Amino acid sequence: MPDSCCPFCGLVCDDIRVATDATGARAESPACARAVRLFPVPARGTARIAGQAAEPAAAYRAAAALLKRAQRPLIGGLACDVTGHRAALALAERTGGVVDHMNGAAQFRNWLAYQDGGWMTTTLSEVRNRADLIVLAGTDTCRFPRFFERCLAQESQFGELRRRLVVLGSGLSPEAAHSVSPDLAIPLQNARLGELCGALRARLAGRRLAADSVAGVPMDQVDALLEMLRAARYGVLVWNAAELTFPHADLAIQAMVDLVKDLNQTTRWSGLPLGGNDGDTSAAQVCTWQAGYPLRTAFEASGPHYQPLLFDTARLLETREVDALLWIAALDPERVPPAVACPRIVLGRPDMVFADPPDVFIPVAVPGVHHAGFMHRMDGVVALPLQGHTPTELPSVAQALAAIQQEMNHVAT
Repeated sequence: MPDSCCPFCGLVCDDIRVATDATGARAESPACARAVRLFPVPARGTARIAGQAAEPAAAYRAAAALLKRAQRPLIGGLACDVTGHRAALALAERTGGVVDHMNGAAQFRNWLAYQDGGWMTTTLSEVRNRADLIVLAGTDTCRFPRFFERCLAQESQFGELRRRLVVLGSGLSPEAAHSVSPDLAIPLQNARLGELCGALRARLAGRRLAADSVAGVPMDQVDALLEMLRAARYGVLVWNAAELTFPHADLAIQAMVDLVKDLNQTTRWSGLPLGGNDGDTSAAQVCTWQAGYPLRTAFEASGPHYQPLLFDTARLLETREVDALLWIAALDPERVPPAVACPRIVLGRPDMVFADPPDVFIPVAVPGVHHAGFMHRMDGVVALPLQGHTPTELPSVAQALAAIQQEMNHVAT
């Protein structure tokens, strides 16, 4: 069993042993619970139209007819591999559609800070090999089950490294608490992270704060934290925008980004935005290099049109500014599309279950299980190869989208 890459979170762990037998694939050591749950997937599935079983060709024709009638479709979800993302953008250009990822709300919180003034970020390898102080800001990393094992528990390639850990927020998950113990834990509401970072920046600049506490944290603890930050030789501030679900969370991320910049005046610091689940980093990378703009872009006659506030999935569906939804979810069967009034086409794993069946369901192969492909790691610096372990007759997302587009071309002629 050669090592394989796991496509089911943004770490894209490249050391998974995958066993196959007559029942399919299963992840073995050193797999996390997420990989164990998602690697097993049926090799067959049934296409459905309005909840009734149909031949794949009929499903392609039905999907093509719905998209052909649409004035502005939304191509959302986008949980697939790089080749699937390229095909989704090609179809969006063909139909005049809008593209957004199912994790777009979290991505946008990061993009606002990045686009406003840039940021200083690092890679997973740099964290593992160089970081002597890790600050978890509002995240317990539970959405990335092997983060501590892969990035913090490893030996440095450059000699002995004494690493310290600070946790700002509600604390570590029970699973993480078994493997690591923080050197400093400060209970804090995520919505007040921005206040704490602002106070740290002020104290770093030598300003006095006429307050006994900031964000519920006593000032002596704020100053003790600042001394730890200043003493680090290579510090990394880690956050996960998906867990910062309060109004104007982008401002908290901006405060963290600015704190990292200020700390770099006297020592070395970087940020590490966690993400990449459901292929969202790959989707953002592909859209940027294909269209010149990030996700939340519409493909119009005049060219790509980027509107990150207007082209949010939830907003577009709520205001009915799109008249068809094509939802792609090839990685996790629980990521079903939202219930909306417009026609819905779903390209999903064959084990996906719907409380409200879509107009058209086309089962697709899972990248990294059924077929090979590529996926970008959360830090965006490398695209890792996915292996195909179990043969299937199911189409990949790219093949299914190409078949739909071919049916649309037949209708046009």
